[in-house]
Amino acid sequence: MYIKHLVTVGKHFTYGQLNRTISQFTYLGSDANNKPCEVKTNAEKLGGHAAQNWCLLRLFPILVGDRIKNPLDDEVWQLCLKLREIVDLICAPKIHTNQIAYLKILIEEYIQLRTATFPEKTLKPKHHYLVHYPELILQFGPLIRLWTLRFESKHSYFKQCARKLHNFKNLCSTLAERHQLLQAYLHAGNLFPPTLQMGQPIMDSIEKAIRTVLPQLDEAKLETLVNELVKVGVEGPDDLQFIQEDDIKHLLTPIQCRKIIHSLKGGEIMSVASSSTCPVSSISHISAWVNSFEVPWNKVRLTLRRAVDAGERPAPDDRRHLIKVTVDAMREHSLNPTRREYKNEEGELIGCGYFSIINQLKTRVEYLNRGNTLSRLRKHKRTQRDDEDGDDDQPAVTSCARIDSYGCVRWQPEDYPDGETSASLEEKKLEMMDIFSREGLKGTDRGRVKDLMAITYAKQREYINAKPSPSILDVGKEWPFLFSQKFLLSHFTTLTNVELYTRLNEDLDKKGKRLLDFFSSQITKWRKEVRAVLKEAIKKDREGSDGLAALLVMLAHFKEQEESLFLIADETTTPADAETQLSLPITPRIIMLGETILTAKKWMLSIEGRVVIPPGAHMADFTTALAALFACYYVFNLEYQVEASTTLEFVQRFLVRINPDSNKCTAKEQMSKTTGRVVKRKTSYMNPHVISFIRDFTEFYLQTG
Repeated sequence: MYIKHLVTVGKHFTYGQLNRTISQFTYLGSDANNKPCEVKTNAEKLGGHAAQNWCLLRLFPILVGDRIKNPLDDEVWQLCLKLREIVDLICAPKIHTNQIAYLKILIEEYIQLRTATFPEKTLKPKHHYLVHYPELILQFGPLIRLWTLRFESKHSYFKQCARKLHNFKNLCSTLAERHQLLQAYLHAGNLFPPTLQMGQPIMDSIEKAIRTVLPQLDEAKLETLVNELVKVGVEGPDDLQFIQEDDIKHLLTPIQCRKIIHSLKGGEIMSVASSSTCPVSSISHISAWVNSFEVPWNKVRLTLRRAVDAGERPAPDDRRHLIKVTVDAMREHSLNPTRREYKNEEGELIGCGYFSIINQLKTRVEYLNRGNTLSRLRKHKRTQRDDEDGDDDQPAVTSCARIDSYGCVRWQPEDYPDGETSASLEEKKLEMMDIFSREGLKGTDRGRVKDLMAITYAKQREYINAKPSPSILDVGKEWPFLFSQKFLLSHFTTLTNVELYTRLNEDLDKKGKRLLDFFSSQITKWRKEVRAVLKEAIKKDREGSDGLAALLVMLAHFKEQEESLFLIADETTTPADAETQLSLPITPRIIMLGETILTAKKWMLSIEGRVVIPPGAHMADFTTALAALFACYYVFNLEYQVEASTTLEFVQRFLVRINPDSNKCTAKEQMSKTTGRVVKRKTSYMNPHVISFIRDFTEFYLQTG
């Protein structure tokens, strides 16, 4: 009622502005799980449950307070503030007796003001109950400890059981039994102790001891031998002296068996095992069979070979058979090959389908190893201390590259340009800062600035890559010209060797049109949210480019909100207005200036709650805006925000065509797209949703021509 009056009578804001503010507001803590629902036009009641409406009431002054024209004279606005204060006092976990007296006066004033402001709206019984709350607080303490919401939460378990059981005969007995079983489970703890497994260092010491006697023994046979020794009761190196030839003769040749028994009797193998502190690295053995491994084409089906020879895609059944045959051949060398052993030296390219095959191979290996725990044990990870204590001839383990260098070719140049030193580059930086202080972004047109930005690239990377990472505000102070579209994209090109704007300009609308055709030709296949966005995107009189429309469809397809990449503001909004009114998030956003995203004619770019690129001629088309948004992730070492990570990775791999074999979003938690709660995020080698969509899209166009 109050919101309707503020919108229709007071004209302080519109329903669209309110809903946009609600959706774009950054909620923290428990509020993130109870975001307010959208307020429907001219609705008499709010939607959502009690916790959501409570959240809306608490944050209402923050959401729309700056839009109220005369807050002190507006009686409806004062009613909202009084109601909010009353709810805060009633729901307070602790309250002073002085506050109880104040609460009583506040309730009386609220009811009188409501009656005077809305005489046609009669009071309800709950308003009468409200008058008695101060007395109840004096008798029983804070009322939040007595409220029924806790019981509603408990009751939700029984409602879920009733819905899922689909059995309404003697429902009370069924629910009581299920509840008792739940309580028994919660109080039982661990019903079964964890399975006892042999420690990896002991396994490695046994393996090394055998390797000293039989250095030429195949890796697979060695692993099988160790597993067999464990089965017969070997629990450590000391137990090897009790091994008999009959225990291992079915695994080794007679000569190999005699060598091991002879070494055991002489004590040689025992001394090696007892002195072992670090297992022998198996990298050399792995690389030996990997480099010489060949797919057993003689065992695959004839139909698959014909399809490969003809350059056609094999049938699914033939592809599955190929995976089985290949894994069987690989397991002759290693029972549990790792992902590193699946890859060739060229790495993984989405267009070639390597990633899909690797996933299928690994899934097959894990399926075959499902009942064999020992074959899944990993080798002992070498540490720096191991390398210092170990032999010099053992191969060193290559350390992983920094995750921030994701997809970059000139992450941090080791040397400065010829004739330059750190001091000389610092002087050039100060010269650019002086030019910017006098001319602002107009200085980007000067050839001197272009030369200085190119020469100081190594210095720029040195500053951006520093630990701890500088804030965007600090980067803007030190390197102000980086926040111009011209030099931002130039820096990206040097960093990744990709002409970003050229590539997007060539592919965005062309591939966007193909994406829209792909979705529209199968419109009944998609969820209603995708169909709703697609309906607007394929209108003949639609404004905006095909690339922008396709990007909105992809956001809906990946179940990501438009607000995760775009914010909407009035066309007259200035950067200062955006920073004060839009609640800009920390992660990058394109601020669309217009009524809708598709009809917007101007853009701004924000990072860390600040507008870093204002609207202007350099942002005249969406391609430039998307290029600036995407470039900032690489130039400033930013991870993709979780809420838009799938769409951004799709842009990266499908449009920009940067295909590293890793993921640029490493967040451990995310907001569930179904429940709205914060949940643990699954980390994957590459985003499976992106891979599967590109595969389906490619197959569709191969079939349809």
